Amino acid sequence: MKRTVALLAAPLMASLLPLVPAAAQEYATTESIVQVELLEGWREPDGSHYAGIQINLAPGWRTYWRAPGDGGIPTRVSWEGSNNLKDAQIHWPRPGVFRSSGMRSVGYDESVVLPVHVAPETSGDINAQLTLTLGVCKDICIPVRVTLDQTLPSKGAANIAMINGALEALPEKADASLSCAIQTTEEGYKLAVSAMLPELDGRGETSVVELPGQDVWISEPVFDRDEDWIISTVRMINFSESDQIDLDALRMTVLTTTSAVELTGCN
Repeated sequence: MKRTVALLAAPLMASLLPLVPAAAQEYATTESIVQVELLEGWREPDGSHYAGIQINLAPGWRTYWRAPGDGGIPTRVSWEGSNNLKDAQIHWPRPGVFRSSGMRSVGYDESVVLPVHVAPETSGDINAQLTLTLGVCKDICIPVRVTLDQTLPSKGAANIAMINGALEALPEKADASLSCAIQTTEEGYKLAVSAMLPELDGRGETSVVELPGQDVWISEPVFDRDEDWIISTVRMINFSESDQIDLDALRMTVLTTTSAVELTGCN
């Protein structure tokens, strides 16, 4: 497997964190910061393939979820250059919620495996070319780009326990409907999202509201619970070319320290 890493930070940060040889696939001063590996996984009976992206972080460092919050850095994934790969969908295990300098971020502060469900074009091996751009933060934040060249074989199985463990940590899908009320403001929009959902196990119950695939900024929710009813109120600014916001695609994830539940689609 070929591995390359690039530092996408300011020259000052680059001088503080010089690169070691690409084959080592890590940054080093007195410690390495991040290591990324594409786990081979296994082929399913239906012809699809489960793999995993393993991210190992040095103590004190964190990286970010699919919706990183105002204090986080979005993770970007490209499979360009892959052979026998029609589609690849990344799944995101339950994240943690962090606060720094008055801003909230959502992500992971230790090793994490992101399961990947791959659709190959044929029944043969997959040559996966993965480029992963992610932010890692401690006292400073550093954008990092990792490029991996990995064969996902059609026969055999590897990393089963690690990938299955990550799949079991995905947010549960709630069989509940969302009710959404939107109004125009001077800055953009105000949206209230409510649903019936029993209180989750764990502490620090909060939520994340997303509009996948839409260029819309969404604030940290004001989250309230009244017995089995929850409501998340957010501010939104639409940066897309279209004036329309597709609330049918809205996704709300309710999080605690030990639980996560996902609800989709506005009524």
